[in-house]
Amino acid sequence: MEEILSFAARLLGYFVTEILLGSFFYAIGWPFVKAATLGKHPKNEWLSGSRNETYVCCVGIIVFALLLMAAFGQFSAL
Repeated sequence: MEEILSFAARLLGYFVTEILLGSFFYAIGWPFVKAATLGKHPKNEWLSGSRNETYVCCVGIIVFALLLMAAFGQFSAL
């Protein structure tokens, strides 16, 4: 029974991290990477597990964090 619960927890963790968060942050980071590299990157690597996909997701995380900070007034003058 413990093995089944462990497997279910891993499956749920994989689904949340790889599918939901990966595709969410990739979609946010893709236009910024595309604009910064003048259209050269990324090259059709979505859900491939490649290093370039990870970089695009990291850009998406950074952009998302900056947008959240701006939305909550972190950049406004005191």
